Amino acid sequence: MALTGLEIFKLLPNKNCGECDVPTCLAFAMKLAGKIAAPQACPYISDEAMEILGTAQTPPIKKITFKNGEKEISIGAETVMFRHEKTFVNQTLIALEMTDNLSAEEFENELKRIESYKYERVGEMLEPECISFKNESDDKNNYLLKLKIISSKTEKIIILSDCNPEIIKEAIQLVDNKRMILNKFEDLSETLNIISETQIPIVLSAKNIEELLDKVEKCEAQNFKNIILSIDLNNLNELLENNVFLRRLAIKKGFKLAGYPILTECFKEDELHSAIVGICKYSSIIILKEFSGTSLFPLLTLRQNIFTDPQKPLQIDAGIYQVGEPDESSPVIVTTNFSLTYFIVSGEIENSISPAWLCIVDAEGMSVLTAWSANKFSGEIVGKAILNSGIEEKINHKKVIIPGYVAIIRGELEDTIPEWEILVGPQEAAEIPKYLKEIYQ
Repeated sequence: MALTGLEIFKLLPNKNCGECDVPTCLAFAMKLAGKIAAPQACPYISDEAMEILGTAQTPPIKKITFKNGEKEISIGAETVMFRHEKTFVNQTLIALEMTDNLSAEEFENELKRIESYKYERVGEMLEPECISFKNESDDKNNYLLKLKIISSKTEKIIILSDCNPEIIKEAIQLVDNKRMILNKFEDLSETLNIISETQIPIVLSAKNIEELLDKVEKCEAQNFKNIILSIDLNNLNELLENNVFLRRLAIKKGFKLAGYPILTECFKEDELHSAIVGICKYSSIIILKEFSGTSLFPLLTLRQNIFTDPQKPLQIDAGIYQVGEPDESSPVIVTTNFSLTYFIVSGEIENSISPAWLCIVDAEGMSVLTAWSANKFSGEIVGKAILNSGIEEKINHKKVIIPGYVAIIRGELEDTIPEWEILVGPQEAAEIPKYLKEIYQ
């Protein structure tokens, strides 16, 4: 269980020396409680207190890290039930299922299709990170041959499913162990013996929570803790109830046997909805059996939104951005530095007939209306941003287009930069191409 600030304060030396870069021990204790400081920052802390604080600060959900090309991807390490309490740390990984009973040509085409699912949204590349490779042919050589192809042609994490000990032994030699997860293997004890040195994560599956926790206890007794939990599901209600129950056991009750990431195999009868529930409610990995771009993109977008820190809006640097190849007579359009706003507006300008200069105002990552209501996008602020941006050196006119939703700031903006002509643009970004065509045709 996490310690409170006062409980942590009692463990500190109470010197108020400031050597931890915090003025008092009480303030340092509050930072430790909020997990925004490390106990090692205190040079006088006792070994006993360090041990207690180290244990208390360990996330209740175990962190498991995988290799994905040049980068690392982690699951687990969560500390809260709801994202607004702090934030969710590691996003749900999406796995797409392949089987080994396809012909060589079908297999190659399916692998290419999976690799093609990449989408750019608000400056971030969205794609599924895993392939769940199912052994349906029951042919060891066929399975291993195709596993080798997957390993060589993709950098995705590979989930081996329905494998016997002989396949597992050889698969370990074919695939980087940091890219593997074992799912639905035949014998738990034998599998643990095979992977004891490599510590490849395994998925423990069970029909109910009680049976699942018994398996976790057996693994921990053998000092194996790279565990992912999975419960057989019949409907969406069971998925929601089991995931919430496991997360609450780990975070609220401090029950360590439940403190592991969760894998959900979405059921075909209602795959999209089960994927949505899994992403929103605590699944660290979801496996999709039937998928297409039209189903994947909404899931990737949902995941991006859920795992964005609500206390730190996505934002870009303020300044002048070129959209297309603007010249000295091109229009100047102003908006906030909320990333989604920037990419939507810049995208619509690209779709128009006119390149433009996009003047981004620092509004602490808020959207236009939110920033205006918080007094972060007033006429005075926008005017000063325009004057300080250096845009006057790039153009031969003094016209600026403001968002239609904040036409109310036009008067104040005219007072701040009286030599400029203030034009009120459309309310919706989708109307920008039509607006620019009418103004600059």
